[in-house]
Amino acid sequence: MSVDQKPVGAAGEDRTQAAPEQEGADRSFGSRLGASAAVQWLERYSLLVLLIVIVAFFGFIWMQTASTFMQLANFQNIVRSQTVLAVLALGAIVPLVCGQFDLSIGNVAGMASVFTAAVFARWHVPLPVGIAIGIALGTLAGAVNGAVVTRLGVSSFIATLGSAAVITGIVNWYTQGLSIIQGIPAQLTVFGGGNWFGIPSPFYVVAVAALLVYYLLEHTPYGRNLHAVGSNVESARLVGLGIPRIVFLSFVVSGAAAGLGGVLLVADSGAGNPSVGSSFTLTALTAAFLGATSVKPGRFNVVGTLLAIFFLATAITGLTFAGVQDYINDLFTGFALVLAVGISVLLSRRRLGGSR
Repeated sequence: MSVDQKPVGAAGEDRTQAAPEQEGADRSFGSRLGASAAVQWLERYSLLVLLIVIVAFFGFIWMQTASTFMQLANFQNIVRSQTVLAVLALGAIVPLVCGQFDLSIGNVAGMASVFTAAVFARWHVPLPVGIAIGIALGTLAGAVNGAVVTRLGVSSFIATLGSAAVITGIVNWYTQGLSIIQGIPAQLTVFGGGNWFGIPSPFYVVAVAALLVYYLLEHTPYGRNLHAVGSNVESARLVGLGIPRIVFLSFVVSGAAAGLGGVLLVADSGAGNPSVGSSFTLTALTAAFLGATSVKPGRFNVVGTLLAIFFLATAITGLTFAGVQDYINDLFTGFALVLAVGISVLLSRRRLGGSR
């Protein structure tokens, strides 16, 4: 071989030609990795981004609403108006995690509000006793729902839809369609309409409820069992989990949250109104499913649910300030529910590797 001849072979080709190709492959891999990370970030924080966009749009961009939307009183009203819904949505996600629906949660809250007002007005019980009775009634209703589902084998959809109708009948029979407005303790209504450090006081109840539900779902064996049942009920049964007990307790928790929501409803309105309650169910489920598309995409979660509630409330408030017709609110909520359910199902399938 002459002195000026270059070695020929695989090693030489790798050094002279493969290096640029490898560098290009590395750059391509890095680009894909960056794009994937960006998509994951957007999935996790999409609701937060949308909330910021909505606030910026109605507060600064659309001049028709800019002068009133950014006032502190407006945000206080948004927070105060969503406290009952937030507690109900937090309760609703517990059975949803294990694949069950509670379609009676709004009706249970309405019943709890009416009978809480009644025990104050007619029996003049102390404030803590009345609050305890309202929460206990909700817990009892949740236990009945859980028993019907687990003992009788009725689907949660049918069982809770039926119980919602029964509860409506009981409330109308008891009240004869009249609100209970006398005898509500002033301490309760002052709490419902007050502010602590500039934040509506009922929101602190929401914060405590959120922490409890978060801890239950994310840091307890029961929470892990709930997720296991919701992911694959047959696998959960094979490993020996007590599925009836897990499902039953999920409805008990949901009912207790509805009872607490009913008490907050009395604090907010100062009355037990038999015509309210059922309207909360659709919006609570919408918030739960919409929340499952963010923070922990494909999973029902506390932070995502709260973000969804305030995103919906802020958007609807902005539309109201803009002067849209009232029916737009229902259209917006219904569209959000359908879209959220579709997205959460897709995200759940992808998280499970397409197994469902």
